[in-house]
Amino acid sequence: MLPRIPLDDRTFENIVQESRRGIPRRLPEWTDENAHDPGITFVELFAWLSEMQQYYLSRVPERNVRKFLELLGIFPREAAQAEADVTFGNVREPVTLPAGTKLQAEDQVFETTEAVKLLPLEIERIVTRTEKETSDRSASNERGNVAFYAFGREAEADSRLYIAFDREVEAGESLSLYVKLADGEETKAGGIIPSARVSWKAYGWDEENGNSWLPLELVEDGTLHLTSSGRIAFRVVSPMRPVIVHPAADRPRYWICCILEEAGYELPPRIDQVLLNTARLRQRDTKSEQMTFDGTGLADQELEADSLLARCGKLRVQVRQSDGRWREWREVPDFALADAGSEVYVVERESGSGGASRVRFGDGVRGAIPGEGAGNVRRIHCSEDFAELRWIGRSNGLPHQKLRLYDLPVKRRDGLRLQVGVPEGKDGRLVWEDWEPVSDFDRSGPLDRHYRFDPATGELTFGNDERGAIPALAAEPNLCVTVCEFGGGERGNIKPGLLNRWVMEEQDVLLLTADNLDYGFGGAEAETLEECVERARTQWQVPYCAVTDEDYVRIAMDTPGLKVSRVHVIPNYAPGRERPADGAVTVVVVPKGLSETPVPSAGFLATVAKHLDDRRLITTEVHVVAPDYVKVTVHAVVVVEPHFMEEGHRIVAALNRLLAPLDKPGGIQGWPFGRTVHKGDIYGAISQVKGVAYVQDLWLDAEGTAVRKSAGGDLELPETAIVYSGAHRVELISSAQL
Repeated sequence: MLPRIPLDDRTFENIVQESRRGIPRRLPEWTDENAHDPGITFVELFAWLSEMQQYYLSRVPERNVRKFLELLGIFPREAAQAEADVTFGNVREPVTLPAGTKLQAEDQVFETTEAVKLLPLEIERIVTRTEKETSDRSASNERGNVAFYAFGREAEADSRLYIAFDREVEAGESLSLYVKLADGEETKAGGIIPSARVSWKAYGWDEENGNSWLPLELVEDGTLHLTSSGRIAFRVVSPMRPVIVHPAADRPRYWICCILEEAGYELPPRIDQVLLNTARLRQRDTKSEQMTFDGTGLADQELEADSLLARCGKLRVQVRQSDGRWREWREVPDFALADAGSEVYVVERESGSGGASRVRFGDGVRGAIPGEGAGNVRRIHCSEDFAELRWIGRSNGLPHQKLRLYDLPVKRRDGLRLQVGVPEGKDGRLVWEDWEPVSDFDRSGPLDRHYRFDPATGELTFGNDERGAIPALAAEPNLCVTVCEFGGGERGNIKPGLLNRWVMEEQDVLLLTADNLDYGFGGAEAETLEECVERARTQWQVPYCAVTDEDYVRIAMDTPGLKVSRVHVIPNYAPGRERPADGAVTVVVVPKGLSETPVPSAGFLATVAKHLDDRRLITTEVHVVAPDYVKVTVHAVVVVEPHFMEEGHRIVAALNRLLAPLDKPGGIQGWPFGRTVHKGDIYGAISQVKGVAYVQDLWLDAEGTAVRKSAGGDLELPETAIVYSGAHRVELISSAQL
């Protein structure tokens, strides 16, 4: 008997009872709910049909469920590789760590995602300067446990952040800093438009300006002008000069400076740490990689690569033929014995065995020249311990071939790429075909070189010559892995201080130290089918297209990279036009900020507008605007019990809670947009305060755009406005005096 997989846990009785409970609400005129009533008979009939439908749907096989999800554009997520920021120390001379440099935390291997340039520098002092004060933040930065404002709480223009180094950075040298902010993770969204603008300068010398603050050449700004954590890289253009910056006045130092040129932060940046020689590492162990180059068709073409495997691994070089297959060329020590047709190359290294490697081809007389073409030359590197494992078997030429890769614990489909060798010519020399991974063979034709790899089981499957081609028969192993990456899962979210051991002994001679100051993040196990179905159900409820007011609110609140506090939608309204404006929608957004009345910057509004523009109906005109704040001041004469004469502050606190523009902890909701401030609301708030007998007199004052006072003393607000409290004036009178 097939096991039951319940898609819905409701039984026949549950459905009947649920339907009967809804009768009084939907059809109050239906009063006879006894079994003899025909309506009850129909309820039971449809309950039985529903239960039978659930019964059959619960027997949908897993393959069909996956197909249904695919029709919705949803696929189970693969294992995610964790990331961690590592700071290197004991740098005695400039060192470049190639991409793929490996560190180990217990049994988890992490790699650098790009080349890392380390300089023998240390940050000695950090100073922040605003118009009001100058502060030394060196101790906070060194410990990393007390965040500080880069430009003060107000973050006004011309505020400065100074960073001093213990030695000069030579002119022409590149320098990178990792800035870790206290207010959130690194921004991944590319659509953020920052309003604040910073510039970076160093104190140095040039012929035109002499000794002065001179611009640095900005190479990369992953912080988006200090709006998120990230890496900043720049190049020193002019020779640096030591200078004294107060309050670090004990001796001259080499300083760089970040200047806030234009204000515009909703939340002023708070820095946890500014770090030197810090890189982002990913939890993976690359055993084989391939790099593709364009053939120039010229003599003595060179292919230069600098990665860990390019330095220390085994090398294969392939050139693509006119039929799309790849022919492997042979390495020789030099071209002395090569003729014009010899498919050979020479490997040269920059600085011994530890430098970048360069592949050089012949000149057409001594060694052949690869043809001209886009991406028709390839370098394949693999580690020494993977040299034998890359040969996973040979094809028997039969359909539905399956291999179980026990020795390759690959957790992601894109972590494995294959080539299949095809015997060619009289000597049976193998030429290589690239095969592509697919999730299934449903869309594969008989000539498509596709394979299916399941990371959960490690099973590799080929087609049957109708759905996917069959690998060519060979007498020797002809199935070769060209790309192989291990790694992924929750265990990569390591604790601080674990990522400190080099994997390869060749890197120990550098005597560098390494340490991850924070936890690893982002690692996750592969999603099960049940988890994917649950995610699909949840996603189905999340609006993508903005149609209703609720859709606009939800989408604007979820703008990537922004912290939005409140959103209000006004349909059929456009700023500056008389209502109604058919087809227009105005969205009022309130950012999160330190003040009671945060105002969105131009970049904030533009970012929300861009996010909504991608999701609006094509005929809808969307406007994103800032709120209009109206300051409301309450003047009240309140009669209280005699022993509450000193409790006027409680009345003021109640008014502040009522007239709050933003939601606050404890279930306090902000004042609704555009709602009239009635005197009755104020009477009610004051009357609820303990000790209040009654309100003897009350009047309201308001300051703001387009606010109007009615004849009864109420404050009428425009739809884009919300209120905030002014300095309320409350006069208390003891009831014993009346």
